[in-house]
Amino acid sequence: MLKRFVVLILLVLSLAIVPSVLAFIEVKNDPSPPSGGASLIDQLNANLRKQEELRRKIAEAQSKEKSLSAEIVYLDSQIALTALQIEETETRLAQLSGDITKVTGQLESTKQDLDYTQGVANTRVRAIYKQSYIESFGAFLGSEDFNDFLVRQKYTEAVRSQDLALLKKLDDLKEEYSNQKADLEDKKNQEEALKQELDKRKTNLASQQGSKRYILGVTQNDEKNYQRLLAQVQSEIESIARALGGGGVRLGPVKRGDVVAFQGNTGCSTGTHLHFGLYIGGVAVNPKPYLDSGQLRWPETNPTITQWYGENYWWYMNNFGIPGHNGIDMTAGYGAPIYAAGDGIAYLATDSSACWLTGTVGKGIVIHHDNGWRTIYWHIK
Repeated sequence: MLKRFVVLILLVLSLAIVPSVLAFIEVKNDPSPPSGGASLIDQLNANLRKQEELRRKIAEAQSKEKSLSAEIVYLDSQIALTALQIEETETRLAQLSGDITKVTGQLESTKQDLDYTQGVANTRVRAIYKQSYIESFGAFLGSEDFNDFLVRQKYTEAVRSQDLALLKKLDDLKEEYSNQKADLEDKKNQEEALKQELDKRKTNLASQQGSKRYILGVTQNDEKNYQRLLAQVQSEIESIARALGGGGVRLGPVKRGDVVAFQGNTGCSTGTHLHFGLYIGGVAVNPKPYLDSGQLRWPETNPTITQWYGENYWWYMNNFGIPGHNGIDMTAGYGAPIYAAGDGIAYLATDSSACWLTGTVGKGIVIHHDNGWRTIYWHIK
């Protein structure tokens, strides 16, 4: 009699405990709305509208005849656009940071629920093992009457149902935990990508501001000077392209470090300097990494750099369709020796006619290196 009473009490407790566990988990997982989300979205939408206005302004400036005023409008608009893009990226980062905090909290809460539910499930499994429903059913056959048996069977089936619900909830929690973990990882990857994008846009902003300073400095805010600059750069680009494609006069083999020319100011150069370029597969590449690593020798001794490769990207791209200055401009003084950057065959290249701006013919050395690279040394004496 006492044994049956104890079994009955255990069944009743099981019915009470398992539903309370499930209810507790449901209450804990009740989602709360994120704070400040609407404000960030409003900021983002306003930012994107301003960006669209600036893009129209940039397109309008690009469609106009090339002039200093149009160039300044273009650069100012591009600078403002990039500043807005930086602000946009920072807003998205703030939004994502809030999402990461929220998902992290959900993940921790789900982990607690999972651990708790796992513990309850383990307890129930041990209880089931000890009680053994089959043995209990056999014991029910020895009940005092049929009504007693029906009551016991009803409670047993109810406990089984609650145990199944508990196991189902455990499986759901495991899946939820896995999904939240994947979501958190995805958001962290997005955050890292946005940080890289932010760095890139900040670099672009500095480059655009540098292009504006360069243009204003070189032209002294004078339209005639600006038109001369456009013609000068266009002429240099065309001269170098002809020199690379035309072969020139073969001078013969040279060794790394041999003097191949002397610094001058021929062609459309308004001041003495050396334009040094590196071409791999017919495409201009940044020589600096190869010079710094020692693969190539610096063509001048202790030169002053006046313009690096890729500098003034936005101005060059807007006016000439190339991603910035296509070589390194340097000076070691008029008449300074110029050295071969590596072994190869040297050719003397000259323009077919004098530059209208200076009245001199552009001259340079092109070296065809054994590995297929080419280096060019322009504006020589």
